Amino acid sequence: MQKGKILKNRIISCKGFTLIEIIATLLMLMIIAAVAISRVSGTDEAKLQAEVDTLKGHLRYAQYLAMNDVSPVRWGIQISGQSYTLIKNSTGDGAAFTSPYSLPGESSATHSMTPLSATVINVLFDEWGAPYNAATKMAANTTISVSTQSITITPETGFIP
Repeated sequence: MQKGKILKNRIISCKGFTLIEIIATLLMLMIIAAVAISRVSGTDEAKLQAEVDTLKGHLRYAQYLAMNDVSPVRWGIQISGQSYTLIKNSTGDGAAFTSPYSLPGESSATHSMTPLSATVINVLFDEWGAPYNAATKMAANTTISVSTQSITITPETGFIP
């Protein structure tokens, strides 16, 4: 009987947490903190990669249009800092561009990359899909820098990795 009273008094008089409860709480807080930190730090890099992949897709689309159009029409992308546009060069000299055309998957002719920025450049493709330089009238090695990443278009083949 006395044993029961001691246990009863002990259970009633315990005010605090057990070691297991404290460890479980700390473990849950650590997991929540790890998830929150990974989400905050990973979004900028993911946005950059998404923009670079979108630009590559639009470059490939311009390359496709150039290969399927009549010569000397050149299709390309006109990059101007924080945005770019699909363009058509009907004269073949790389100087005169017709009005911008709609990009696939976009609601307008211009795609905005804010807050990222890229090198200001016109990338034209010839009828073989190779990057075209109007000054030299031949394929040229083309590199586009977007923030910390770069896209290199291989001369002669037009391969966009």
